[in-house]
Amino acid sequence: MSGAADSYQLRRKFPRKSFRKNLTFLCRGQASVVQGVEIGEGGISFKSDFILDENQKIIVNFFISDGDFFSVRTTLKNKQTSADHYVYGVSFDDISIALKRQIRAYVARKVATRYEMI
Repeated sequence: MSGAADSYQLRRKFPRKSFRKNLTFLCRGQASVVQGVEIGEGGISFKSDFILDENQKIIVNFFISDGDFFSVRTTLKNKQTSADHYVYGVSFDDISIALKRQIRAYVARKVATRYEMI
């Protein structure tokens, strides 16, 4: 990992792990199925070619492996542009304790699996 990436990880309030699963987001009355990128207790990121506005309110729907289905209100916090899509980072507006626990367990499982492989 580069020094810049290390610095970015240190600024995060919650750890995030890869979340390469389909999810749905609802914005301006339109639903889109997109590919997840990362998830953490504070939010989730995903790839999309849909153009979203700064601070846009979005409903995100997803399943957590070995967990439940969640529908969460979020706010767009950042956007990274690629050649053919955007990667959006959204923060959860208000999530249940149950979702926080499931995300924490998901992240912990992913961290444990990664260290077991080393």
